[in-house]
Amino acid sequence: MDGRVDIGDDLSLHIHCIGEGVPTVVLDSGLGLDGSAWADVQPEVGRFTRVCAYDRAGRGYSSAAPKPHSNRQMAHELGVLLDRAGQRGPYVLVGHSMGGMNVRLFASEHADRVAGMVLVDAVGDEQPSRYWALMPDAAMAEMRDMLDKLPEGLDFDTFVAGFADMRAASRSMGDVPLVVLTHGREDPPPPQVSSAEQTMKIRVAWQEMQTDLAKLSTNAVHVTAPKSGHNMQWEAPRLVVGAIHQVVIAARGHGRVNSAALLPLANDAVAK
Repeated sequence: MDGRVDIGDDLSLHIHCIGEGVPTVVLDSGLGLDGSAWADVQPEVGRFTRVCAYDRAGRGYSSAAPKPHSNRQMAHELGVLLDRAGQRGPYVLVGHSMGGMNVRLFASEHADRVAGMVLVDAVGDEQPSRYWALMPDAAMAEMRDMLDKLPEGLDFDTFVAGFADMRAASRSMGDVPLVVLTHGREDPPPPQVSSAEQTMKIRVAWQEMQTDLAKLSTNAVHVTAPKSGHNMQWEAPRLVVGAIHQVVIAARGHGRVNSAALLPLANDAVAK
């Protein structure tokens, strides 16, 4: 399947699905990215199960986003899209960066339809207070301006409200299979961050929030990729595919996530 689906409210979202089998994997991209961000991942996942990537409103081939466009609204739109596109699930939800917030909000509304989850360097619950609070005012002003210019309809205040919504909706996943993937190669800090001490505090805060994400399930594996930066779907696609595969296997057999199968992939990265 490849095309736009009318989800109501003058919105049509583009979805691209390949492969066969259950559970169906659903890929949600990071802020400012569309479904093509998974080009190195989706074909490989399609070899062992059904997998769908989509463009959020305002991205790719989808129609323009409403303003304001909250993360809760994005999660709701994803659910309508999957239903109207005939992709019934159960789902393994895969979210990169901000996409991690969206899939968690989706799971809070459809827990009975979630077979597993992979969080790819995803944002944490306390990002505004534990991460952004460490950033210089100039860096945050630049981020506000960037958000205003993006066509996703997500302004800064709406984004911050999304984190509050995610915290309020956060529940234990029980023993639902979960893999948390975290970058280990640090990208350069914003130019406004001038001190090594401040840089280290920012990096430690991100790593601590990643550790917290792995506590969402009693059947979780947390893997750090030393050679990958934030965009792990491009820089460590084999690890991302491996994580999805292990969650699919665990979901099919109602078993534990096999950490031993993932650790050899942690150092794998695409040559730059």
